[in-house]
Amino acid sequence: MKMRHIVVGLGFVVVSLSVCGFAAPGLAQERAVIVPSSPDEARQQAAVFAFLQEYFSALAQGEVEKLAVYHPSLTPEQLGILRDYFAHTIRDLHIRLQGVRVEANANTATVVFYRTDRFIDWPTSRLVEKSIRLSTMLVHDASGWRLGGLDQVAFALGTSSTRMS
Repeated sequence: MKMRHIVVGLGFVVVSLSVCGFAAPGLAQERAVIVPSSPDEARQQAAVFAFLQEYFSALAQGEVEKLAVYHPSLTPEQLGILRDYFAHTIRDLHIRLQGVRVEANANTATVVFYRTDRFIDWPTSRLVEKSIRLSTMLVHDASGWRLGGLDQVAFALGTSSTRMS
């Protein structure tokens, strides 16, 4: 019985660490971790945080068809660039958003956060980590939250529409 409690307790520690982003890479299963600036922020903006989790999970896994739903303005050429990017440029992408703050107004929301991407560079097989503070606009319509621009995929498209704050 004691052994079961130790194993269960260890499991909670590993899950807690991986959710917070401190577990060893082999232990962390989440490809996208979203950390609100406060628990109240997460409760008050639950729908926005659910969208962020869905979107950044799809981005981290390179699910281009899902990204097309969140970015209806992507052209077939841009979708091809994204497919190529995920197939030949990076692998094992992990995204962490930290200190996420949401300012919602009617059908829009401005989201400010620190984003850290950790991935393996395909050509060199080197581990790369990049961090930046970003601000992005979300728009709410009949189908839910969507990104108001292409700033979260600009890195792959070779554009410079990312806004820094």
